[in-house]
Amino acid sequence: MNDTGETPGDVTKIPLTVERSLGHNIHIFSNMIQASFYKRTEEPLGITRPEWRVLRSVVFSPGRSQADVAAAEAMNVMNVSRAVAGLRRKRLVDVEPDPADGRRSLLTATALAHELARDMVERERVMYEHLFSVLEPHERDEAERLLSRVNDHIRLSELPPAPPPSRDWAGEFGAD
Repeated sequence: MNDTGETPGDVTKIPLTVERSLGHNIHIFSNMIQASFYKRTEEPLGITRPEWRVLRSVVFSPGRSQADVAAAEAMNVMNVSRAVAGLRRKRLVDVEPDPADGRRSLLTATALAHELARDMVERERVMYEHLFSVLEPHERDEAERLLSRVNDHIRLSELPPAPPPSRDWAGEFGAD
């Protein structure tokens, strides 16, 4: 501690910027949505959140490859692969070779998937209408516009290099 009772480098003294606060609130929002998904959807309908994200992508943009879905949904390719395996077991997607490139496979939603998607889209509509009911219509439009702009920026640019750590944390915790 120094003369003022602060620990040098005290993280609690770092000012909370709008960017950090906004990022934190986006994480909280996302986590709350994910938590409610299980109770409201996965448990009663038997479809996981990753499966729904993949299925929604395939229903609304048929003929996508797993890599296309991963890019569109900002998902890890392995998570998409696991979701596709689950969707195939549930008879919700078909996988066919890409006629233009035999090395790729394309995903197509089945009739059963389209039926499930109607229920899922209605569940999303009810939930999001409630969540965003605290905003005026013009505020919702502005939030959509701004978040879309940030998402586009993330997709089209590279994040700056991370600052170097203050110490070898991985070594500190015995990471390989």
